[in-house]
Amino acid sequence: MIKMINAAKINSRTGITGIFGWPVEHSLSPLMHNAAISRAGLNYVYLPFQVKPDMLGHAVDSIRALNLRGVNITVPHKENVMRYLDDVSVEAEEIGAVNTVVNDGGILRGHNTDWKGFAMSLREHINPRGKSVFMLGCGGAAKAVFYALSKSGVKEITLSDTDGKKAEKLKKSVGTGHVKTVPVRESGSALESADIFINATPVGMNEKDGSPIEKKILRKGLFVYDVVYNRPTVLSRYAASAGAEYVNGLDMLVYQGAESFELWFGKKPDLKLIKKTVREGLK
Repeated sequence: MIKMINAAKINSRTGITGIFGWPVEHSLSPLMHNAAISRAGLNYVYLPFQVKPDMLGHAVDSIRALNLRGVNITVPHKENVMRYLDDVSVEAEEIGAVNTVVNDGGILRGHNTDWKGFAMSLREHINPRGKSVFMLGCGGAAKAVFYALSKSGVKEITLSDTDGKKAEKLKKSVGTGHVKTVPVRESGSALESADIFINATPVGMNEKDGSPIEKKILRKGLFVYDVVYNRPTVLSRYAASAGAEYVNGLDMLVYQGAESFELWFGKKPDLKLIKKTVREGLK
């Protein structure tokens, strides 16, 4: 078993990090980060904070007021939090979203580690350079994924969303060529020429969800990356029956968390430990 935080070790010098979200009960980040903090021998705790959208500004002010070392930002705050920060990284500015805030002596700096987490997890399974990618879903999670793809040397990216305006907006967000959009009804034809399919929709997160795409359009040789990680999905079963390689977003969670950890503490966490921790947490 993973040894978790011991409340008896909390003292007057214990520092605080955490996560702002609404809701936040489902997050595995407290489990992951507290395990990493304990292993590194740091006098910190990582706490979940339920932050209603209309209280986000006050919550950000509390980072300074309470001298938190920093926080992760999750839905629905990744875009709106930027207005309350003193500075944001180039990557976060280009992506248009922040998932990590660092408190440097009262100066709050925003970063985006999601794109690095995706890029690292994808490269563990496939080299995207020269590949054609079809991504379904152009909401919050897709922004970081698209940014990472634009830096990866892919040959072509095709975007699709039930809201066509979102797809067009995402297409224009990063200055890269070889990007096009198609209506959702044309997903089948888009997948015919794709090497990689990315599900960036939330379809699959809930037990009663179906698949974001039809089973018949999956095929052997297609690489399927699903950002959903909290449960076995219908898409994962479809991919297996079609002979397509399937990977979920669990390692993306781990790697983005590791990048946040390093921003706060200046050291790398034990990756093997946090991978084991989140997998046990899902059980």
